[in-house]
Amino acid sequence: MNCRSCLLAVASLLATSAVSAQSLFLPASDSRLRDDVSLLVDEGVINLPVNEWPLAREDVAEAISSISADEIFDTALRTALNRVVAATTVPEDVGDWDLREIRVTAGQPGLLRTDSTIGRETGELTSIGGAGTDRYSITIAATGVVDASDGQDIRLDGSEATVRWGNWLFSANQMDRWWGPGRDGSLILSTNARPMPAVSLDRYRSLPVNFPLLRLLGPWRFSGFLGLGESHRPDVDRPAFMGMRLSFKPAPIFEFGMSRTAQFCGKGRVCGIKTFGRMLIGQDNKGIRGLNDPAKEPGNQMAGFDVRIVSPFKRLPLAIYAQEIGEDNSSTGIPERYLGLFGAESWFHLESGSTLRVRIEYANNSCKWYSPSQEPNCAYTQTIFFAGYRYRGRNIGHSADGDSETTSVTLALTRPDGDRWALRGRHGRLDAYGVPDPYNPVSQGRSQFDSIEASWEGSIKGQRLAAQVGYERQSPRGAGNARGAFGFVQWRKPL
Repeated sequence: MNCRSCLLAVASLLATSAVSAQSLFLPASDSRLRDDVSLLVDEGVINLPVNEWPLAREDVAEAISSISADEIFDTALRTALNRVVAATTVPEDVGDWDLREIRVTAGQPGLLRTDSTIGRETGELTSIGGAGTDRYSITIAATGVVDASDGQDIRLDGSEATVRWGNWLFSANQMDRWWGPGRDGSLILSTNARPMPAVSLDRYRSLPVNFPLLRLLGPWRFSGFLGLGESHRPDVDRPAFMGMRLSFKPAPIFEFGMSRTAQFCGKGRVCGIKTFGRMLIGQDNKGIRGLNDPAKEPGNQMAGFDVRIVSPFKRLPLAIYAQEIGEDNSSTGIPERYLGLFGAESWFHLESGSTLRVRIEYANNSCKWYSPSQEPNCAYTQTIFFAGYRYRGRNIGHSADGDSETTSVTLALTRPDGDRWALRGRHGRLDAYGVPDPYNPVSQGRSQFDSIEASWEGSIKGQRLAAQVGYERQSPRGAGNARGAFGFVQWRKPL
């Protein structure tokens, strides 16, 4: 490796915080890490399912352990590999309980959130500490908030206690999750809403099944969790929330995932083994398959699939992806009335060693997205949980909420030193069909939405810094909560 490559490798290592390597998970909120891992997968350097986050840290670490940077002649790939190595390398003192990072974030939140939005409230002070080994990890992330929109001034978002047993991770946590290949949004589970407290089960290594036929599925991953919703909802207090996802890669260029979520039980509602059983088999609509008592109806479910396909031709760096998530109001128990998300992205290696990623993404968050005016007021709502598929006021799925249509274009440039620049433009129609949803947090009636934002993250003299600035417009003005200028600045100090 020449001297220039050595300097680039050192810069990549310095640019990556070690705090993420303390946990047994890689976080869903690190957009640069997701870009780097996706690049290695898209270029065939490693082969892992990566359309759900958080990822098991060791799964990525083992995949790259046999890859030598000296064998990669492309500078952009080599620096991406170095950053992923740094993100998965465990600090020598990881077993010692200690404070690992301090983070300060300030600014004005925009109307919609993506996988790269760095803040939630006007002011946040976060301290992260913990300890871990290859058998367990404990992370305590405590955040003090100024002018909390949900009244929660002290938060434990990002905290987890995880134990590894064989090839499984058992965890009690409050972690962000993102399911699906989309980057501007996910129809079923995204980082738009705050993470709810949950217990979870995740596969540690996505190794293929050593069994005839099943091994054809390739590397596979399972994630499941059971969470608890908030009190003081307009509909049902403290409902349970379940999520399950199975994803696999039968070919290096093809990844397929299936996801399912459910809101059920809650204060004052019938809740037991039979309720859980009806929910699992999809017997959760009044008048369907003998279920005539609305008190016994389990609740609200969503389920569907997603796919991402990468061009097999190296000279054509292109990936296309789609996600379709159905509502549960069907007579068969099988989801129908699908919401749709579609996207394409390409990436280019520049002579400087930088990587430029270009993405266009379209989402239609209406039942029967291909004909959304047929069944308005269907997506993300239900008769029992009429306050919606939301947690503390924000949609658990796509940030544009129900009956909306958005298109975004994103340019992201990651430099060899780890600095990441991004520019995103978005146009959409919000709450565009049917009668206004009084619980929709982004638009109380039909409105048009446009926004543009620029962001940067990197390091200056060992200090991790990030900034986002943008402008959004919503018309008619009285229909929503767009504020014009928005953005955040963030300082992170790894300790």
